[in-house]
Amino acid sequence: MIQVVGGGAAGCEAAWALARRGVPCRLVTTTLDALYALPADVWPGTPPAGTLWAAVAREAEDASGLGTRAAALRRAVKRELERMPDLLVLQSNVVALWREDGAVVGVRTWEGPAHRADATVLAVGTFLAPRLTVGTAEERAGRLGEMAYDDLRDDLAAHGVRFLRRSLSVPGDGVTPAHSVAFDQVDPLGTVEGVGHVRSATGIRRWPDVAGVWLLGACADPVGVEDAAAAGRDLGAHLAGS
Repeated sequence: MIQVVGGGAAGCEAAWALARRGVPCRLVTTTLDALYALPADVWPGTPPAGTLWAAVAREAEDASGLGTRAAALRRAVKRELERMPDLLVLQSNVVALWREDGAVVGVRTWEGPAHRADATVLAVGTFLAPRLTVGTAEERAGRLGEMAYDDLRDDLAAHGVRFLRRSLSVPGDGVTPAHSVAFDQVDPLGTVEGVGHVRSATGIRRWPDVAGVWLLGACADPVGVEDAAAAGRDLGAHLAGS
């Protein structure tokens, strides 16, 4: 069982890549209503080949042909993930890694249950100690409308993980207001190393001294949606042994 924490582009792609290869997988996300959330209502990016995004791109294409409709993509992704027999999609808030005898064996949740796994992928994007700003208002959120908790970041810090403070700005469009998110990214020089034998050059990292824990997407490296999707695709294929 491989567990993916985070239902953004990177996390959804990793879970899909694993499940379609027959690897039992659990995708844990704070809300099922925001799977594969894009930064704007219509996103102009091109889905990377071989991704879940690419597989459902036609039904999520904007009428103008110039981008992907975020709401349509979320619906299609949710349907595709929930129909896969080897994948469980779980709505829950992860607050800590579950450790036994110095090894990470899963995650603990705010709701109470702990979930064991052979490997854990943290694809939490902008949700490590995030502060979202719209105009003069600031709230604890990793994306618009999505509350975030600092517990996971604090748990990692308590076990020696160091961070870099990053900021992501979204210009907005006719539906999505302009906003910015400040968040912590795991410091690659202090605690993690790159993974050269996986196809993606960025967005995938692991702890050299902690077996079975991977970092994926924006919490690992500064990546956009397209690179995060490609990283998830490649890490899932790697962990599945293909």
